[in-house]
Amino acid sequence: MLQLLLALFLPVLLFLSPSASNGAEQSVVILHQNDLHGWLFPAGNRNGLSEAARLLEDIFREEPNSFYAMAGDLFTGPDLPAARKGRMETELWNAFHRHLSEKGFGDRVIWSLGNHEFDYGLPDPASFASPPLCANLVHPRQGPLYKPYQVVVTDEGLRVGWVGLLLEKNPRVLQEVEKAGLAFLPMREAVGKALQEMGRLDLTVLLIHDHIDVIQELARDLPPEWGVDLILAGHDHLVLEKPIYSGGIPICEAGAMNRFYGRVDLLVSEGEATRLESQIVLWGPDRLTHATMRVKESFDAGRGEVVAILERSLAGSYLRERESSLGDFVTDAFRWATGTDIAMTNGSSLRMDFPIAYDQPLELREGDMKDISPFRNALVTTKVSGAQVLQILEGEAEDFQNQVSGIRYTVNMKNPPGKRVEEVAVNGKPLVPGRWYTLTHNAYCADPRNMQRYLHIPPGGITWKMTRWKDFEALIGYARHLRTIDYPTEAMGRIEQRF
Repeated sequence: MLQLLLALFLPVLLFLSPSASNGAEQSVVILHQNDLHGWLFPAGNRNGLSEAARLLEDIFREEPNSFYAMAGDLFTGPDLPAARKGRMETELWNAFHRHLSEKGFGDRVIWSLGNHEFDYGLPDPASFASPPLCANLVHPRQGPLYKPYQVVVTDEGLRVGWVGLLLEKNPRVLQEVEKAGLAFLPMREAVGKALQEMGRLDLTVLLIHDHIDVIQELARDLPPEWGVDLILAGHDHLVLEKPIYSGGIPICEAGAMNRFYGRVDLLVSEGEATRLESQIVLWGPDRLTHATMRVKESFDAGRGEVVAILERSLAGSYLRERESSLGDFVTDAFRWATGTDIAMTNGSSLRMDFPIAYDQPLELREGDMKDISPFRNALVTTKVSGAQVLQILEGEAEDFQNQVSGIRYTVNMKNPPGKRVEEVAVNGKPLVPGRWYTLTHNAYCADPRNMQRYLHIPPGGITWKMTRWKDFEALIGYARHLRTIDYPTEAMGRIEQRF
């Protein structure tokens, strides 16, 4: 009878009980990134995996309970050769992991899948030297296709459990998932299953690649007795200087494109994180590397012709909730190409920023314009009434999506919903609700399936006309037209928000 009771209840006890460690408080250091998007090699304005490995080696040697975690989206960014996209990123990532493994630190590197790992088909788990984690994507009969979790026992005897989770509603991912006969488990169920199988843990970390609101909702739904200590997020490119707390669980995210890393310092005792400190580090090359790479880049003919000189930093790939200098440049290019009154584009389509290092102007090439807009969307135009423009802007007040050109407006968040937009001007003149205006957007957002999300209006009320321009072609043409790109780094005041 006693054996039967142990068989029934021992798994539950293992799941709920902390590790039988010595009870002393131990420190843990986690360096984390997300959404590297292929920017794994050094450049004049950013570090690569070689610099990351050197940074990690020092920390791993100094801190026995230290880790590096990457929360998804290793793929899709630089204008790599079409036949090598996905493969080049994998090769670099594998070299990075093997290098650290040779130093004895291979188990300190943890990463989870993101949606862009599916851009070139279903990612083969065997192709990665360090297996990506994904607990909620399974085969109905064979179980998880990817490693769902990882338990690392440190030299000091600390048991740290890691669980990876992937967003469930991305169309590209769903296409590959359905083609392979796979299915998604509910995230909560996947977490519970993984925790039960991992047994006793001193520290529990979830790597989740999904929108921050989805992650917050999941965190609120996780029972406190499950003991989840930390969530490292990806997908929204947020630079969270301080963690967001949801359900008592801290959530951290560290920008994108290898421009930042986050550092989380914890104290752990009796299977519980008793203290947490988090910071974001803006990460760039030292002066020698910067000078070396500038020489290399000047000989890098594979990027195409130089189209303009950049005088000040263009930022926007991680500034998705307000106007950005990159957004101003891109929408100006769209309006220049099509000649419309207004141009807009979703901030989430802008995938590359260009920081100026050491106040030195930067040559921008054709390939750089392709990196800003890597999705190759066509530009489309339409006619909208002033009333429809107001409807779009009122939607923006509630759910900011679009960078703009040709229009300035003020949002007063003290006003009630539907009346928050004030002082709208198109090309310097007050907006007239009964007047017609021409508008440029990208074909993805203009698709009937996406209009409500990105333009906040039903698809039936607008008819779009395809132009001859692709987004990156407009950027190349406009950059050549300008010759020198010099936008205020803090943007140009096209969108004023009052609180």
